[in-house]
Amino acid sequence: MHKNADKITTLLLDAAFLPHCFITGKIAFLHLLKDSVRCFDAKDNLIDNNYEWFKNEGVHFHKDQPFLRSKDRIWFIPTIAVLKKRTFFNLKINKPRTISLKRLSILFNNTCQICFEKYDRNDLTIEHIYPKSKGGIREIDNVTLSCKYCNQKKKDIYPFLSVKNTEIKTAPLPLPVLPDKTVKIRKEWNKFFIYKRL
Repeated sequence: MHKNADKITTLLLDAAFLPHCFITGKIAFLHLLKDSVRCFDAKDNLIDNNYEWFKNEGVHFHKDQPFLRSKDRIWFIPTIAVLKKRTFFNLKINKPRTISLKRLSILFNNTCQICFEKYDRNDLTIEHIYPKSKGGIREIDNVTLSCKYCNQKKKDIYPFLSVKNTEIKTAPLPLPVLPDKTVKIRKEWNKFFIYKRL
């Protein structure tokens, strides 16, 4: 097999076309064989029939399309695949219950969710919407990002509204998949990410 076998080659989208995870060439190839995914080609055509993908007829490939090689054949690997069903893994996946300040800062673009001003990460804190002093927990659906000034101003007041007189937003759930610095980002992936890279 080619060197792409164990490299991240494919962005896997869920059935709603939202980023689900990144997979290696070998895993992408196996899911093509199992017919559990559909593939986007280089011209954004969604190929429903994996037989067409393997025949390489009517499918447009990128100049740097990843591939696996056998003795007599080259097998192109999709750079974007979409799950055919709602579930991908048979295993129960534990969803994260907490979130770091770094990840909140990225999701909210370093913007306080109370005053809506932008700050350096050093000037931001994790804000408990329902205060810890009243029994609030640090789970994702009870935290948001605030500047240190707004954090002090809010104290243990609940409910507390933003300067726009709206409820304070929590992190979006489910948490979006974000590519980290170790994954080589392909330009065709960018349209599926509304958040910045970690």
